[in-house]
Amino acid sequence: MAHSDQNRIVAAFLDAYPFDDEATTVLDFACGKGLTARGLAPHCKRIVAVDRNPASVKFFAERIQNQGIPPEEMNVVCAELQGLPTELDGEKFDVVVCSAAYHHLESISDTTRTLAFFLKPHGRLLVIDFLTASAPIPEDVPHKFGFSEKDIRTAFDAAGLLDFEFTRLSSAIFHGQRVGFRTLYKPRITPLRTLFRAPSTGYNLSTVIAPT
Repeated sequence: MAHSDQNRIVAAFLDAYPFDDEATTVLDFACGKGLTARGLAPHCKRIVAVDRNPASVKFFAERIQNQGIPPEEMNVVCAELQGLPTELDGEKFDVVVCSAAYHHLESISDTTRTLAFFLKPHGRLLVIDFLTASAPIPEDVPHKFGFSEKDIRTAFDAAGLLDFEFTRLSSAIFHGQRVGFRTLYKPRITPLRTLFRAPSTGYNLSTVIAPT
């Protein structure tokens, strides 16, 4: 993905939530080599980045260390999150972001439920990925043709997220193909049926934003 497009993704996240560099805590899921995390870092108090790829985590960890960033401000973890209370030391976040990773996942419903688990009350889930397209994504991934609005709505409903909203934001070049950005808003219900606000960003390369 081009650097300018990555900047647009970060800008979409920043537009979707009122980040506060003295208060906002962020979980960057499927962080890769940390492009999104580094872009958001100046706008939040703390960011925890997670990826299951050891090589990506090692690369990102070395960059964090070389820049002298303390772990209480930015930390990267190699893990396959399952939404368990023991994970990430039990930490919950104001914002969870996921950039261009949903099309790699076998079950977006399972992942959405997991990400919702790590949100604080009133937190927001921000997800960017592809909408359904006629041409396949040129990668060996489970969701080669992206996602329909119904696909995303179903995943968010299954995670207990409400007030679904889907809006086109912009477009980007991905592996030589132009794709579009979208934004979704969805609040989340707790087991006690208390409604919290948690937007998530949406999808043709899209942003899903889910209120908890």
